Amino acid sequence: MSKNEPTRKGSKPIGESGSVSGSGNRRMLWIVIGAAVGLIIILALIALLSGGNDTSTADAGTASSLAETIGQPVDGRLMGDPKAPVLIEAFEDFQCPHCQLFNVALGETIKNDLVAPGIARYEFKHRFVINEGSITIGAATECAVDQGMFWEYHDALFTEIENNASAGLPPGLKRIAADVGLDENTFERCLDSREHYEQMLREDNEARNRDINSTPIILINGTQFRGEFDPEAFKAAVEAAAADAS
Repeated sequence: MSKNEPTRKGSKPIGESGSVSGSGNRRMLWIVIGAAVGLIIILALIALLSGGNDTSTADAGTASSLAETIGQPVDGRLMGDPKAPVLIEAFEDFQCPHCQLFNVALGETIKNDLVAPGIARYEFKHRFVINEGSITIGAATECAVDQGMFWEYHDALFTEIENNASAGLPPGLKRIAADVGLDENTFERCLDSREHYEQMLREDNEARNRDINSTPIILINGTQFRGEFDPEAFKAAVEAAAADAS
């Protein structure tokens, strides 16, 4: 057998016996080559179509959740190490301008300088002081909690309402949900059904019973922070509370 002649086991056409002629070998070789090339093309097309239609792997590889970013657990409206010595409670109304200022001034400081290193836990709590629309907005944020994206929705909502008050109306609330990546149909069903309204009113009443009658009210281990929204002053207050708790 020539060293250039391909060896094929079990590749004879049905009805052919004995040795195959040289022309038959060449013909069979071209058939095999053609089939191989065709198979490669088909596999390439399948891979291309699969890659175009399935973006979940790429999304999973690039998406970074808040828990991954800060390196601490996130549970609904609470973020931080359960063993952290300080609990920061923020009673807020999304329509409250001073709440917006609080989040702009101190939001990143709390996440990066206090929660991430395990000094504090940070919990958002509802207190409705503006109007009935605040309850609708609060319920919308609970729909985001249902999908595990409260803080993403929280940040986008404060930014949007600061620039445009109508963002707090149902159409705006739904648009923001889509913008941050919430499942739109699930969110709309949740908001339109008003399923979280009773919970919101109950939580608001509990805050009122704690004499929380304005917003924002920020408690550091139960003691109200009364200073300016200055990052260094706030960090100092939290670190002092951590020292007292140790």
